Amino acid sequence: MANVLFVQEIYFPFQSTSRLSAYLKNKGHQVDLVIGDEKKIIKHVEKTLPDIIAFSVLTPYRNHMLACANALKMAGIKTLVIAGGYDITFLPQIIEHSGLDIICRGEGEQPLAELCDRLDTSRDFTDISNLWVKKDGKIYKNKMRQWEMDMDSLPFDDRDLYFDHDNYFKTIPFTQVLVGRGCPHLCSYCFNHGYRKIYRAEGSHGYCKLRSIPVLMQELITLKEKYKARYIFFNDSTLTYNKSWILEFLKEYKEKIRLPFSINAVISEIDEEIGQALEDCGYCILVRWGLESGNEQYRMNVLKKKITDKQLLEGVGILKRHRIRYSMAMMLGLPGETLDLAWETITKAKELSAPDSVHAVNIFKPFPGLDITEHGIKLGQYRREDVSAQGLPEVLQKDEVQIINDSEAYRDLALGSTNLCFYQNYRTDKEGQFILRLSRFSHLAIRFPKLRPIIKQLIKLPDNIFYRLIWKITEGFLNIKAHANVPCSFFLKYYIFHSRKKIR
Repeated sequence: MANVLFVQEIYFPFQSTSRLSAYLKNKGHQVDLVIGDEKKIIKHVEKTLPDIIAFSVLTPYRNHMLACANALKMAGIKTLVIAGGYDITFLPQIIEHSGLDIICRGEGEQPLAELCDRLDTSRDFTDISNLWVKKDGKIYKNKMRQWEMDMDSLPFDDRDLYFDHDNYFKTIPFTQVLVGRGCPHLCSYCFNHGYRKIYRAEGSHGYCKLRSIPVLMQELITLKEKYKARYIFFNDSTLTYNKSWILEFLKEYKEKIRLPFSINAVISEIDEEIGQALEDCGYCILVRWGLESGNEQYRMNVLKKKITDKQLLEGVGILKRHRIRYSMAMMLGLPGETLDLAWETITKAKELSAPDSVHAVNIFKPFPGLDITEHGIKLGQYRREDVSAQGLPEVLQKDEVQIINDSEAYRDLALGSTNLCFYQNYRTDKEGQFILRLSRFSHLAIRFPKLRPIIKQLIKLPDNIFYRLIWKITEGFLNIKAHANVPCSFFLKYYIFHSRKKIR
């Protein structure tokens, strides 16, 4: 059996890693986990001698992966290094000028297990579907296999990988669950539309699939009884697109699970019957849906989110009548967005709010593979070299190198920086920076309209540490705390016992 070491930067249970781990263990392979910077990772690798070092990469942590892959090679470690995930799928060329040996495009369970099987028997692995393999100066670019539609055949996520690694994971108050794959909508800002195009180009048919309710209930019962789950956070892009499924699910959940939960939805999918079912279930504490932009024309024509203002009002009205708390997500700093459009989003968010509403304000980032990113490049608001991985910067290819995980060290790969991904607007124009400063005060501007004249004056000043602090505090307590259903006791435990752990 092969030994796979999963590597990540932050103390957060990645569902992709949990799913890959479960699949590999089910096939008889061994799995390990290390979390930290490149020095800690090199030390762990030298001690455990894995057969494969694997990264499941989200864009904010791309630079960490590149730094670690490069550091591993500089340390003389010959172990195969592989990376996968949505970010890598859209940027497979990243293999050309990095310390990576293999990248995985698309879903990774089957190709990673096949790679382990080939290594076990010392067979060639350069022809495995979904994988690009760099070997002997050549890159083998293999086609993608068919999109996996039999969701019930997959093992349940491996929760023990994280629980056994560190007690911190047992204190996290929410449990993430992914019911299916895909999304029926074609929004230009979502990875789903890009993912669908790639798979269809490779010959796959069908994209949206939910697990059967009996199988899902088995996992939820296990989470409740074995892992003492307290709050279920369903992570699918939307769970309301299949009406018969969601209605049956809510009945089964009320009967068998009876834990607080939250879901993502598209507001136009919620009708009176679904609203009544959510109320009757009694355990849904939050429905998360996307406003994205307050301007109907921009929302429909640029973001390709085909929801009218009338549908927004109707959907919100249903949730209010059935006393369902909801969260609306929105983006500021979108390509082509003016300051007036940004204020329109804030005004619309206030109009659609209930007294207990939650607001998720995101500073838009031009992640690779998105149609909206191409729109921004055409407008001249992004440079193509800044939104596509060109390989490691020259400074990291010298003989004596100090790896640093900040945006300055990775100027040509800036979108892989956690700081830029979470806290900055990457638009290069002046108006984009005005919108960035407005975003710092967005939660206050939505909740307290009387502050808007003051905020309009403040955003004329340069961005500063005080503005960023306001953003982090309001984002933490008015968004993240509510979405994750985090009690105050968690923050106390974190600062007493785990404050040195990087969690974002």
